[in-house]
Amino acid sequence: MFRTVRIKDIAQIKSGKRLPKGDDLVTTPTTHPYIRGRDIKNGRITFNAPVYLSEKTFEKIKRYTVNAGDVCVTIVGNIGDVGEVPVFLDKANLTENAVKLVNLSHKCDRLFLKYSLLRREAQHQMKSYAAGAAQPKLGIYKLNEIEILLPGIAEQKKIVAILSQYDDLVENNTRRIQILDETAQRIYREWFVNFRFPGHAKVKFIDSAMGKVPAGWMVKRLGDVLELAYGKALKSEDRKNGDVPVYGSSGIIGYHNRRLVDGPGIIVGRKGNVGSVFWSDTNFFPIDTVFYVLTELNLSYIYYHLQSMNFINNDAAVPGLNRNQAYSLPCLVPEKGILDSFQGIIMPILNHRRLLSLKNDNLRNTWETLLPRLLSGDVVISEKDIAMREQVDGT
Repeated sequence: MFRTVRIKDIAQIKSGKRLPKGDDLVTTPTTHPYIRGRDIKNGRITFNAPVYLSEKTFEKIKRYTVNAGDVCVTIVGNIGDVGEVPVFLDKANLTENAVKLVNLSHKCDRLFLKYSLLRREAQHQMKSYAAGAAQPKLGIYKLNEIEILLPGIAEQKKIVAILSQYDDLVENNTRRIQILDETAQRIYREWFVNFRFPGHAKVKFIDSAMGKVPAGWMVKRLGDVLELAYGKALKSEDRKNGDVPVYGSSGIIGYHNRRLVDGPGIIVGRKGNVGSVFWSDTNFFPIDTVFYVLTELNLSYIYYHLQSMNFINNDAAVPGLNRNQAYSLPCLVPEKGILDSFQGIIMPILNHRRLLSLKNDNLRNTWETLLPRLLSGDVVISEKDIAMREQVDGT
């Protein structure tokens, strides 16, 4: 039997905590990792760009930590992103832009709650409750009113056993994508930072504004080699069903039926996650919190070069990427032959990455289709179904 319950009926919501005034995050590892809203997505907390608290800062906000297994939900920015705290982030601090759900009722399985909040109906409720303000925010009192379907605990565990199989496959593909990204980054650094590209031993090095560089390579301003073009506003309620990814400064935030830019292309965060850099294999729609890149140079080189640059926020009330400052930064332009060779090596890596991403999309689509049927009781789960894990292939 399925019944409708509100979050406040089955869990307690605890807020995260903003940094004290004058305190900053640090990138040097400490024993106090700090979970930001950008780390929470698709049921996971990934922590790919880790930041930490100093001991002094931690002492000021040490009560606002999470435990491994806690379900966290973003309440500012990308409203309704859900993630489960992994073991390695046990006792980490949590941003004020997210909350944790704790003290769950014995009638509600923790993972079942996570899956329920990822369901489209719950996502729609959260985004609707947060809409209307200049800065959308999902207040705790509103999150308490979100409704989910709750079967008996035994049925919940059966549903979790099925859905977690898809999660494991997505996680495996995600790890493979991460390895591909790290491989491409290493090749970029080896060729264009350490200058150990094919044939480097025979190349003469000359002085430049960036120090010693290979002869024949040029140092230009970034603004001389590319344009950071503005994206276009596209509210969530104005998006039509389609397969064109919509990019914000934290990555894909939805889909639309019309493109703004032909792919492949590069997206750079303008507001929010300033200076974030994303690659899109397909046509895409960048919204007004990002730039997209126009250039005649090899896109693959520009993609990795932008990731190595230090962009500065402006001093406006809503911080954003200072485009003039970005344009003034030095940009190393290698010889065309070297760029073509790099492109020849990197594109197969990016293509393999795209195939793995497509597999994950297929898995998530299957998961999305299966979830409401499981939650509504339309699909009856047997013990045999749970044992057939190896038949889930995501293709």
